[in-house]
Amino acid sequence: MSDNRDVGAKSVKSWKKSEHHGAGEWLAERGTSLVLIPLTLWAAYAAYSIAGGGFDAAIAFARAPLNAGLIGLTMLISVWHMYMGVKVIIDDYLQGGLRGFSIFLTFLLSAALVLATGYALFVLHQGA
Repeated sequence: MSDNRDVGAKSVKSWKKSEHHGAGEWLAERGTSLVLIPLTLWAAYAAYSIAGGGFDAAIAFARAPLNAGLIGLTMLISVWHMYMGVKVIIDDYLQGGLRGFSIFLTFLLSAALVLATGYALFVLHQGA
């Protein structure tokens, strides 16, 4: 009977790397969630304020430096939050080389989204 408890205890010990493992990631996810609350409220207000104005109104809105900065910040924080969430899912359910490759692909997608947003804002302001 003691053998079964030892085997269970060993598997739990090998699974649990440390008491603080993942605490930083958990705090970062919660931090980005908190930062996204006012940014999301701003985005909803912005969408409401330019609704019905057409393409020109949207371009004029995004050309304003404050709005462009908030758009960039919202995308950056949102993509970072998405990356951390998907990474946690991958860490929980995948193992081995597939895990590392999936995290790499998630990073590439995240980087592409941030770069595309930055490029779009840059091009938009070059035409101003």
